[in-house]
Amino acid sequence: MDMLCASSRQKKEKWLDNSDVCRLLNVSARTLQTYRDTGKLPYSQINSKIYYKAWDVDAFIQGKVNKQTK
Repeated sequence: MDMLCASSRQKKEKWLDNSDVCRLLNVSARTLQTYRDTGKLPYSQINSKIYYKAWDVDAFIQGKVNKQTK
């Protein structure tokens, strides 16, 4: 039963919207748009709403930090 619950939790991905990601990255909506346009940050669109996987945003942040420290 524990494995079933753990598996179910893993399948649920956390999704963030534009305002969440702007706050996390401390960037403007326009900069976030540029990240989408250039393919730097993966996203999904449902109707007119844009969503980002929390995992992708975290990976983006880690990549940005790694590039700045080199």
